[in-house]
Amino acid sequence: MSVKPSRYCVVFPCHNLAAAGSSYCLTHQPPRPEKAADPFYVSVAWRRFRAWYIGTHPLCEQCQREGRITPADLVDHIVELKDGGARLAEENAMSLCVKHHALKTAQAKNHRKPAPNNRAASGHLS
Repeated sequence: MSVKPSRYCVVFPCHNLAAAGSSYCLTHQPPRPEKAADPFYVSVAWRRFRAWYIGTHPLCEQCQREGRITPADLVDHIVELKDGGARLAEENAMSLCVKHHALKTAQAKNHRKPAPNNRAASGHLS
C-alpha cells in the first residue's frame, strides 16, 4: 500500500501541511458554500405528506428488502425532483434510514455528473 506524501498549504507563505484531500491547511481552508434547500421541503404540503407516509411506512424499505428491521428516518423521492419525479405521489416515495438515504443520494449525484472529457487523453486536441 502506497502512502501519499504530505503537501504544504498552497497559500503563500504558509508553512503548514495541507489537510487530507485538500490543497489548504486547516487555517486557510476556504468556507464551503451553503446548501440552498428547495423551498418545497419546508412547505405544509410536503410536511403533511411526509408525516402521513412515515406513519404508514414506519420501517426503512431498503432494510426490509435486505431482511432487517430498521426504523425509517426520512421519506425520499424514488425519482428525484431534479430528475422529474412527482412531488407528492405515493408511488414516487419510500421510507429510508439515514444510511440508505445517503447511499441513494450519492448514486443519484454520480448518475447526474457529466461524463469526463477524454479528448486530451485520446490525442485529439482542439
